[in-house]
Amino acid sequence: MRSPRVGLAGGAIWLVGLAACGRDTFALGEWTLELSQDGAIAVSHPQGAALNGLRLTSGTGSAEIQSQLGAFRFDAVQSDLEPAAGFGRVHDSDHLLVVPVVDASGATLGTLEIADHDDRLDLLWSPAAGNRTGFAADCGPDEHFLGLGSHAFDVDHVGEAFGLFTTEPGVGKSASDAYPEDWFKTGTRHATSFPVPFALRPQVPMGLLLDASARVDADLCATSDRFSMTAWQGGPLRLALYAAADPVGVLSAYTKDVGRPPLAPPWVFGPWNDAIRGADRVREVADTLRASGASSNVIWTEDWKGAEQTVYGYHLTGEWTVDPTLYPEASALASELEANGFAWYAYFSPFVFPGTTVWDAAEAAGVLVSNADGAPYTFLAPPIDTAGLVDLSTQPGRDFVASYLVEALDVGFDGWMADYGEWLPVDAVLASGQDALEAHNLYPEWWQQTNAAAIEGRDASFFVRSGWTRTGGGVPVVWAGDQRTSFDPDDGVPTVVPLGLGLAASGVPIFTHDVGGYQSLGNAPATRELWFRWASLGAFTPVMRTHHGAFDDENWQFDSDPTSVAHWAARTAEHARLWPYRYGLAARASDEGIPMILPPALRYGGDVARFDAWLLGDALLVAPVLEEAATGRAVELPPGTRWFRWDTLEPAESGWYDADETQIPVFAAAGTTVPRFLVAPDTFRDGEGLTTLADVDSEREVRLFAGGGPFTEADGTTYAPRGVPTGAGEVTEILTSGDIEVAGVTLTIRGPIARAYTVIVVP
Repeated sequence: MRSPRVGLAGGAIWLVGLAACGRDTFALGEWTLELSQDGAIAVSHPQGAALNGLRLTSGTGSAEIQSQLGAFRFDAVQSDLEPAAGFGRVHDSDHLLVVPVVDASGATLGTLEIADHDDRLDLLWSPAAGNRTGFAADCGPDEHFLGLGSHAFDVDHVGEAFGLFTTEPGVGKSASDAYPEDWFKTGTRHATSFPVPFALRPQVPMGLLLDASARVDADLCATSDRFSMTAWQGGPLRLALYAAADPVGVLSAYTKDVGRPPLAPPWVFGPWNDAIRGADRVREVADTLRASGASSNVIWTEDWKGAEQTVYGYHLTGEWTVDPTLYPEASALASELEANGFAWYAYFSPFVFPGTTVWDAAEAAGVLVSNADGAPYTFLAPPIDTAGLVDLSTQPGRDFVASYLVEALDVGFDGWMADYGEWLPVDAVLASGQDALEAHNLYPEWWQQTNAAAIEGRDASFFVRSGWTRTGGGVPVVWAGDQRTSFDPDDGVPTVVPLGLGLAASGVPIFTHDVGGYQSLGNAPATRELWFRWASLGAFTPVMRTHHGAFDDENWQFDSDPTSVAHWAARTAEHARLWPYRYGLAARASDEGIPMILPPALRYGGDVARFDAWLLGDALLVAPVLEEAATGRAVELPPGTRWFRWDTLEPAESGWYDADETQIPVFAAAGTTVPRFLVAPDTFRDGEGLTTLADVDSEREVRLFAGGGPFTEADGTTYAPRGVPTGAGEVTEILTSGDIEVAGVTLTIRGPIARAYTVIVVP
């Protein structure tokens, strides 16, 4: 037995070398690693994270790849992987281990460098050769895998095997990952615009990121008692492990590594409405919203650059500038909307269509993605026209796009939808020289970085649907994509919850969705019932926004009848009144990387696989009615805490809850505090003759459930209750900072301005 070696403080410590047992043990920061002579690694952390039987792999692989309409099909997939079978002499130094890795014959497979970074352990695996790099490890007895991006069918992926590759998700979904006959239209089970090669193991708790750019194949205890992730690229490749006291802490550690979004302007977190088909319709929508008393901050005009009616619906034309017929004097309209308390959003995608002025400019500038012959690479893109892509792999392409984005801002727009990003052909030629297959998943990030650079220093924002590892930390808002205008469980409104929870468990903090849905190919347009249910869900979403859908003249809209206008006004009022709570969650997401919505089990226990409800922050369990013709729903409240109805403040238990189409079951957890406005503002922006954020900010209703718990608003206002409630109580006091006594509870408030606080104790 070797003698223990002690290194520098906090660095690598060789604790015990167990030669007789074929195992060497090392400490690296708080992490403990056991390296076996057979090439396996065991990793543990005092907070509970553990990974056993970790074995590095490398090798070669190939596939036949087809692409149509942004969907990708992989056939004849071959993979020849060699697992690590042993290690050479380990070199240890402060915070670093360097480990030679060998195969079964003793030949060198590559080199592993292991380094600790507080709550993260990096394993940099550098195979000597090959185009496949990854790892495999033992499945635990109660294994779960959350994360891995946005997926429509489930949140826990244990027992599944699929590829992570950003793609068109399809219109509708098949129940498996086998390609349907119309694979370029109907999505497979895990086809997604936003995959992420990060897995959260909540039972440990622990997170794993295979920090790749190429496709990653994940086998999550599906074919054996091992799980694996393999990237379609050579090394060096980083496997990052994250540890914390609980799963939410793991997400915080992960986002600290890959990025957290800057806090968007306050108005981004007020309700948005879409309006298309010309300036007169935009004015009509704006006037209807204000006359109804609805709270609305943004009008999004997708067809600002022109559109036409097709057999596939109302689709945009290919220019990147204002359509003078639909929107004459656009700057004047922008000024009108601004005076009426609205930001104005446009639309952009990275597609460029031949025959447009932007194509001519891009071709002249040499910034289009090329084919092997050096000509612009073209393919069919929506609405089934020939198109190419701007090459964003180098700065000239990004500068080209940014010039149009800035021009839109100068017209008077305040942001836009930054659509698509999934379509980079795998056989394209990039200006950077990168292999397009390996760089494919980076294209969404390049697209989003370009958009973020364009709004820097401006009171502006944007939202996206595609993504990869670092998207969540670089964009203001992510939306769920183009759901069906239906109750279909494969791609309709029920999928919004798992899509949002999957993104949250992948470290994406700010989520939204299309109220009413988008796609009506193969299903009916949005009905009144669907729209009412979806609007209610939107009210308890981080960002609430409508979409007209592909067939706008057939889909139910917020102003289809007076009762719909009233419903929208009521739902937006609920959403707007919650702004102090939601914007506090947004600030926490920016500071700590904790997503605004969470799987309920990550805070309160219970089934980690459930996807019929989400937590909005730590306090509110949102349980939408997602079945057609339902009169309510059964709700399973998480164990370990007491719950209260949000609407009546009465104690709640698991069971059936009636909810007509205007209602949504929402519950509050004991030990939480929820601040909200007493009055919903018309807008969170300035506006002539309107109730604005400044007008309502001087008052708060603060609900303390079972005595409440700590909460911090975005402006730094803190709530710190103590004491045990003696019963229900309510009191109003005006103060900047100080204590309020009510029903046995003392609430200490520290704030930047004087406010009238109405404190309600719910015992």
